Amino acid sequence: MVDHSKRNHGQGLGIAGLILGIISIPLAILGCTFMIALLVGAVGIVLSAIGMSQAKQSNSPAGMTIAGLVVSIIGTTIAIIWFLFIGAAFNETMKHQGWYNKLEQLENLPEQIEGEIEEDMEIDSDSKDMKKLEEKMEELEGEMKEIEKKKKGVEPEKEDTAQDVE
Repeated sequence: MVDHSKRNHGQGLGIAGLILGIISIPLAILGCTFMIALLVGAVGIVLSAIGMSQAKQSNSPAGMTIAGLVVSIIGTTIAIIWFLFIGAAFNETMKHQGWYNKLEQLENLPEQIEGEIEEDMEIDSDSKDMKKLEEKMEELEGEMKEIEKKKKGVEPEKEDTAQDVE
């Protein structure tokens, strides 16, 4: 008599690979979890490959292990595509935003701050000069009024000084 019992060598690893492959696809599609999907899909590929090897050695059916291998490869491929897409987008952002130039500008920040402080100090000294100029203008206006009064024949107002008192 010939023993026709079913052999299940590699089926457990094939099922594990299939489950990990099924988990990796939604994780890969989400985009933000593509690194987890990459890891889960890679483990699914390894388990399915080992299960397929065991199934072939014992002439067992390999349908479940092939399905696990295919699904794990699909999940891993989607995760790799996301990885490349996000890497390319990040690279383009770095080029167009000029982050390197902005970092160089940060190196020059102390000199820029010193320049602004010096400008503020110049403005303060300019305001002092403006006050002096206003005082001089008021003095000149007073002298101009006295000159006009002299021309009209009106005697200018005398201020009480030490000499006038004596």
